[in-house]
Amino acid sequence: MGFIEYNPTRGGLRPKSAKLTKTHLILSSDLHQEIGENSVSVAFDPVDKILRLTPVESGGLKLTEGKLQSKGFVNFFGIDKKGLFDAEWDENEGAIFIKIKRATI
Repeated sequence: MGFIEYNPTRGGLRPKSAKLTKTHLILSSDLHQEIGENSVSVAFDPVDKILRLTPVESGGLKLTEGKLQSKGFVNFFGIDKKGLFDAEWDENEGAIFIKIKRATI
């Protein structure tokens, strides 16, 4: 008899994704590993609807266990979408880019 093993991932997020809820931005484990346990600077491109997270030494928002308090910057940038979004780590810029045009399943 063959067995299939169940290994849940933290938060159940698929690789290269980020989940935006009412209060948090949650990174998939692979993106969290790339950016590390740092403070991050958050920037938003309102035309292309892309959120950029860049690690910073001082200041910024504290990233804890792949979670970031999002209520402040979501209200500041006027982001009204919630859900699971595609994201990618850019090695050249050393930043995570989250495309929040449309939520994915």
